[in-house]
Amino acid sequence: MSVDCTTDSAARNLSTSTSTAATTAKPTLISTSTSTTASASPPLISTDCSSHKKAKDQLQTPPASPAISDKLASIYHHFDIQIYQSSLMPQPSKIKHSKPFTWDDVVYIVSSNQLEIFARSQAQTDDYHDFKQQLKDQNININDYILRHELHWQQSDIRSQRHVVAPQQYSLSYPDDLIFYNEQDVKILPNKFPYYFDKNIVHLCIWSKLTIPNDTTSAVGDVSPLTRRIINKYLAKTFVEHGVQPAQIVWFRNWTSLQSVRSISHIHVILHDVDPVFIQQLIGTGGTPLTREDYKKILDQ
Repeated sequence: MSVDCTTDSAARNLSTSTSTAATTAKPTLISTSTSTTASASPPLISTDCSSHKKAKDQLQTPPASPAISDKLASIYHHFDIQIYQSSLMPQPSKIKHSKPFTWDDVVYIVSSNQLEIFARSQAQTDDYHDFKQQLKDQNININDYILRHELHWQQSDIRSQRHVVAPQQYSLSYPDDLIFYNEQDVKILPNKFPYYFDKNIVHLCIWSKLTIPNDTTSAVGDVSPLTRRIINKYLAKTFVEHGVQPAQIVWFRNWTSLQSVRSISHIHVILHDVDPVFIQQLIGTGGTPLTREDYKKILDQ
């Protein structure tokens, strides 16, 4: 996302007083090449999910670079997704019809890094567009809204790394440049407008005052393998060491081309069948930050 990542209680907060103007910006269908006689089903969720099940002791994390399929139309057909364009959105909206994404769907999409498959239902999309219309009517920028009303941060809190440390990107000599290291730099919130998931799936966003750097070698603005290891360790400390099984959690950071909220760094965390009391206890906190020793072990790898 994206404001897949604005936030709220239990995965969706904000009082949406739907304005009459919100109904003026209904999306229009974009013609896609998805016919009712779709081409052969793409290599999607295999029923055995063997590639996902063999690493139950590890977090399900995206590969080093996105796998952008040249069969996107048939993949969207497989998932019953249609593409719509709204003047409120910088990019077309994807609407998933029929059934929500299952956990196997989520694991497949994240582990193959085909993040462009994620979509909302029609009702979720309407709510999201209504929300965007309200912001537009009130002349409120989405980034300002998130900072002021969701994160309760100031624009001056947002910063980038101040020191260039090639090739590692991180150095213990500059602790203010370490992501997920300073607890006050991080906040866990529910995704205000999650994707269309089964009811036992929760979508969180973890926001960072310190910009999560892109991999300089990635053409689409993905994160580096080192940054991925750092995030893995933070999530292991925040979730796995508190009882969440690795098979119950996946995470991703949208590559730059998929981000609709680019000025405030965040990652998406999706949980399956996790105790809602535990999740609620994390909301509004910075989780369990990394220590100097954690970073030393990661950087020495």
